[in-house]
Amino acid sequence: MLKSFTVNNIKELKQFEKKLYESMDKTLFQISSEIGLNSSQTLFSKMKFGGIGFDPLDSKRELNIVEQINQSFTYLASFYALEILFTEYSELAPFRLNLGTAPGPDIESECGELAAEVFAAVAPTSNQKLKKDINKVLETDAKLKLVFFMCPNFELGRQPKLERDNVIVWALKGADKL
Repeated sequence: MLKSFTVNNIKELKQFEKKLYESMDKTLFQISSEIGLNSSQTLFSKMKFGGIGFDPLDSKRELNIVEQINQSFTYLASFYALEILFTEYSELAPFRLNLGTAPGPDIESECGELAAEVFAAVAPTSNQKLKKDINKVLETDAKLKLVFFMCPNFELGRQPKLERDNVIVWALKGADKL
């Protein structure tokens, strides 16, 4: 599955979200089917090493559930960030989404004016993720630099207290409020 692509509008974005939720639903069905057939050790082994889980954007491609969970929430955070960008900075659309190990900022405007990093974590300070992502966007030539994060216990919106060096920081819809 291509992990770097252009999103032109919110309608296109919703199609990607739909794929992600389809993969989650398929995995949930898979887990419920496996529960009665396996010991806890076998079930957990399948979750960790394969046999349960799918690629968030391709429900036909198997992936271990640990990776699916990590990728799904990172992708969801990216999708929520794009919704904000289409609303707040629509003049800079379309946006290129670089998921996973795709090179470049997580989100960038096709015109080159915007660069954004996105993450989902337990806290913005986990593994110094916020600090590292601010530093990463500071390395770009974009005029508008943003970092978006999805963490429990944060209200949606700008987080001026976390901003530095003219990098705008946004908390996304909290993982605890999905």
